[in-house]
Amino acid sequence: MKSVRLVEFGSALQWEEKQDPEPKDSEVLLEVISCGVCHSDLHLRDGYYKIGGEEKLFVKDRGVKLPITPGHEVVGKVLKVGSKVSSVSVGETKLVYPWIGCGSCKECASGNPQLCSSPRSLGIYQDGGYSDRILVPDEKWLLDIYDLSPEYACSYACAGLTAYGALKKSLPLKKTDSLVIIGAGGLGMFASQLVPLLTEAKVIFLDLDESRLEKLKELGFYTVPSSHSDPGAEVKKISGALGVSAVIDFVNNSSTSSLGFSLLKKNGTLIGVGLFGGELKIPTPILSLRSLTVRGSYTGSPGELKELLQLVSKNKILPVPVQIRNLKDANSALNDLSSGKVLGRLVLSGKSN
Repeated sequence: MKSVRLVEFGSALQWEEKQDPEPKDSEVLLEVISCGVCHSDLHLRDGYYKIGGEEKLFVKDRGVKLPITPGHEVVGKVLKVGSKVSSVSVGETKLVYPWIGCGSCKECASGNPQLCSSPRSLGIYQDGGYSDRILVPDEKWLLDIYDLSPEYACSYACAGLTAYGALKKSLPLKKTDSLVIIGAGGLGMFASQLVPLLTEAKVIFLDLDESRLEKLKELGFYTVPSSHSDPGAEVKKISGALGVSAVIDFVNNSSTSSLGFSLLKKNGTLIGVGLFGGELKIPTPILSLRSLTVRGSYTGSPGELKELLQLVSKNKILPVPVQIRNLKDANSALNDLSSGKVLGRLVLSGKSN
């Protein structure tokens, strides 16, 4: 078993080789085919999230213990199964649902383990997919990928599911409504795939990167450069002076969240998704006077991931651009993601050479 592991917060990942784990009971051992590289992996490596000003939320205070193998967007081939496994067979290719909970709380019982207060998520609290092997705690966390290629399917476990979960929270929207999506990176690209299948509302993308906006313009979306001297005014030229019905903020820093809030019309909703850090200051009377909603969105449930995979497969959606890197290049992949050099998604191959 070859893995790239985080041994010390703020430091490069380290190579490790050890004996393959043996699955027991309901456990399943997969050979990793593809593992997506996510912005959450950057926060894990850094050891903190920025939460406004100079304040930080340290991941160790959330229960993360080192060493850990990152990676939560995993597609793999079943190598071995525990004695109680009955629904999957050796040789099958599966997507792993990584947002595992305690299994006994109200949220877990209601089918929302991603909201569990005692999470056991793969790649964060348990070893993940920056490896050529991954031990999945239960067969119930494995999903079919239908006719999707592993290098594309893996990122639906987080980036795709996060975009889908946020879009669902913005609905219903009428054809006369406007939806603003801030951020055209990996999450924004997934949203651009999905939003035409979910609503006829007018969709406006904002981003600092002109090349990303050009790509979205080619797909038929309205776009506004975030670098414009008054992006809010440009948005309202498209949506109408009253504002927009919903804003999904995939960046979610101080400036983007403030902009998103300012764009809302009465009864509008701001959905914060990104973990880039910052704070949102809101005049409290405005919330009630305009009947506004501000809420967060964190990934999605196993049921939503299954819905998403079926939706993508059925509609033959064009995949988000993917760059495939070798497992040994995990550190450089994270560095490229951090510097904003990536269009679409980065995926590590489970093969180490």
